[in-house]
Amino acid sequence: MAHAFALSDLAAPRLALALSGGLDSIVLLDALAHWVQARRDAGEPVAQPLAIHIHHGLSEHADEWLATCEREARLRGFVFEARHVEVPRDARQGIEGAARAARYAALAECCAAHGIDALLTAHHANDQAETVLLQMLRGAGLPGVAAMASAGALPVASHVMLLRPLLDVSRETMQAYAKARSLSWVEDPSNQDRQYLRNALRHDVMPAIAAHVPAYRETLARFARHAAQAQSLLDQLAQIDFDAAHVAGAGLQRSRLQGLDVARLANLLRYWATREGLAAPSEARLDEWVRQIRDAHADASLTLPHGDAVLRLYRDVLQWTPVYDAADDDYAADDVALHWSGERIWSLPQWQGSVVFAPVIDADAGGMAGIVGIPEAVLRKQPLIARERAGGERWRERRDGHSRSLKHWYQNKGVPAWQRHVPIIWQGSHIVFVPRLGIDGAALCADGPRWRMTWRDEA
Repeated sequence: MAHAFALSDLAAPRLALALSGGLDSIVLLDALAHWVQARRDAGEPVAQPLAIHIHHGLSEHADEWLATCEREARLRGFVFEARHVEVPRDARQGIEGAARAARYAALAECCAAHGIDALLTAHHANDQAETVLLQMLRGAGLPGVAAMASAGALPVASHVMLLRPLLDVSRETMQAYAKARSLSWVEDPSNQDRQYLRNALRHDVMPAIAAHVPAYRETLARFARHAAQAQSLLDQLAQIDFDAAHVAGAGLQRSRLQGLDVARLANLLRYWATREGLAAPSEARLDEWVRQIRDAHADASLTLPHGDAVLRLYRDVLQWTPVYDAADDDYAADDVALHWSGERIWSLPQWQGSVVFAPVIDADAGGMAGIVGIPEAVLRKQPLIARERAGGERWRERRDGHSRSLKHWYQNKGVPAWQRHVPIIWQGSHIVFVPRLGIDGAALCADGPRWRMTWRDEA
């Protein structure tokens, strides 16, 4: 197991084990206990390991499994903790997917609470082969068939290493180990239920494959490694294309993507979506994105929804934005007042954002004078009123400039329509601040205590 512990930079890494109570995790528990004892016998500092059991509440035997896990863990000198999770039975990703998501979230929380450096799971060679074949049958792309890595980051807790030290070990070898060590474990009856595709593969398909191709596990593992390498190369190519088209602070310039062929543009868009933390788009959705982006006129605007985000094309720039709710013509947010007394943030959830106040300090600009802002005395003089845009409002960029309609300024500054549903900040009958445009010129000052006002989206 020594190859799995790539934690040489830590004097005494804190290890945790995901313990289900089944054969696989009990074997890993026993092997890890021996590894820890061997290190201690050699005089090396090894922290007391933690065993984590996730109680899903999906089986009538769940309480018995918890008790077995606690007994076996404490018998070997492990700290033990159990976490109960609620698994929605009507989740879109299915009960297996929902249980997996809940399990990893609970494991991450537990690792954070105990200061864990690395979490070990008992995935083995049979699991790897089943996962590769399962993903292929589901039509997954290269990231899916690349299957599991022996080391990586724990989902939703990237600071914790996720280690799978048994990926090269077969289930048959583990059964022999358990028999030789007289280990006790629990059996989950649902593992025999062939309505789950993985169980059907395990009990019906894999034995038939093994009869004709005994080395199928090694073959599928090799295929998974090749898929991972191929995906890595595609990601590197996508990063090159991303850098070539990137517009600082915005997104990707569409005109710079026009030279990419269909496959290369699709690869970039898929990479970009996952880079933004979004689910990988389906093949059909990706094909539609590519078609619309390639066929759009130079001045076209596009709105391409995807999950909790929208891919938009505006003024030749592609960018990901939150899903902004369309304004209801029959609904207007109530006015909100603030008697300003030095607040740094004015939260306005009705408009999914906040006004941020920051003091102007000339020394921050190397001693240069002339940095404009709104005088502190003005901010304190009258209440600030956040009000829904009614139409006809006018704003000026400079004190000596002409006031023009907000529509003019939004177009002039390239503020897209979906970002214009923001409040206007008034004092009495005068506008003092418009989000995405700035402080009205009539309120600007370069002398004395003064403040900047900016808008922060919180969608």
